[in-house]
Amino acid sequence: MSLLIHNVTIFRNSPGKKILTNAALAIENDTIVALGSEKDIINKFPSFTRLDGAGRLLMPGLVNAHMHFYSTFARGIAMQGNPKNFSDILEMLWWKLDRILDLDAVYYSALVPAITAVKRGVTSVIDHHASPHAVDGSLDRVEAALSRVGLRASLCYEVSDRDGAGISAAGLAENERYLKKCQAAKSTNPNHLYDGLVGLHASFTLEDSTLEKAASLASSLESGCHIHTLEDAADQRESMRKYNRGVIDRLRHFHILGPKSIAVHCIHLDEKDKDNLAESGSIVVHNPQSNMNNAVGRTDIFGLLDRGVLLGLGTDGMSPDLTPDIRTANLLHKHDLKKSTVAWNEIQTMVLQNNPAIFERVTGQKVGRLEEGALADMILVDYFPPTPLTAENFWGHFLFGIADAEVDTTIINGKIVMQNKVIAGIDEARIAHKAQVVAKRVWEKFMDNK
Repeated sequence: MSLLIHNVTIFRNSPGKKILTNAALAIENDTIVALGSEKDIINKFPSFTRLDGAGRLLMPGLVNAHMHFYSTFARGIAMQGNPKNFSDILEMLWWKLDRILDLDAVYYSALVPAITAVKRGVTSVIDHHASPHAVDGSLDRVEAALSRVGLRASLCYEVSDRDGAGISAAGLAENERYLKKCQAAKSTNPNHLYDGLVGLHASFTLEDSTLEKAASLASSLESGCHIHTLEDAADQRESMRKYNRGVIDRLRHFHILGPKSIAVHCIHLDEKDKDNLAESGSIVVHNPQSNMNNAVGRTDIFGLLDRGVLLGLGTDGMSPDLTPDIRTANLLHKHDLKKSTVAWNEIQTMVLQNNPAIFERVTGQKVGRLEEGALADMILVDYFPPTPLTAENFWGHFLFGIADAEVDTTIINGKIVMQNKVIAGIDEARIAHKAQVVAKRVWEKFMDNK
């Protein structure tokens, strides 16, 4: 496909001149080939199909660095009992829910939020899936759902020993099968939309032997691990009680951490843990809305960033839309620290620079900026700034204007997946109806599972 988008203001999100006015951008196949003044680009590519941006803002699509598509069917569910802590929430909600998901539920629980992601300007997602009684082929079902709307993703299956050795082994096998499938596809097309990691639940549900197998698998496939890390203080307590090691020490010992591995949450860290995380080169992802919802604490984003940790932002299944977590992150740290001047540059860096860098590190794909040679993942936003828009004040416009604006067009891998706010071939009402039918079946099992 040869596409020329003109009559736009471009936010490049790359070094140098970040804002281009009266601009245009050219796409050939899945890659950006040129951008600059409207007149110059039109003259250079006269045969390209044109898309008139009507003065809108053209900017890179957003990257969600940690998501749980499978959590969709928790929306509106009646949880039995009154959880007193995070461990109760896991046992009374999430572990009950994931055990009753079948492959149809896996599909629809991914398709519904994938539609929302595209509509809200998210073009790449790093997901973490669990369905312990529907393991085999589950990542294919997630991929099939995402492919309906063309959403780019890195997927993994959450390995855990909490449901027994057989399911744990099946989870490792699913990660291995899917990673090899993606690597085969990328050997012929490096810009293939899907890739994988080795998924792990959390240290306190993983035996030493499972960590050894996961690390060996990740190493053999030149991949990394995607693991929940010290989301709650119970993770550390159980690690000390069962293994006589702290979580970070244990994960380093078994070579789970490393430059391609993602440690999610990392709330209950001491200073030595932060040093060790930084030394390991691991990625960390902050999930503020989820952490507040579960009342588990606040990640020390400042201590991690100061140590050079590649720290990004995710939603942890709270929403496929990244913007609520962006705003929450901006406010949470100010409120908690009672300092109105913190978390401005830090959150901007995490969202605009680090999230794309995380996706590139784990997949090798250049996303999150509009420049020649980058993948053509971008959004046209109905944002017409009422005050001057510059490279220096873009983040202020984003937080207090762009985040509220509707996305008109979403382009992923050079393909228009949504235009004029319509995703071609997607009947949202029909899909929602089918999802409800599946959800009712899941909920009946949930209520029967005491």
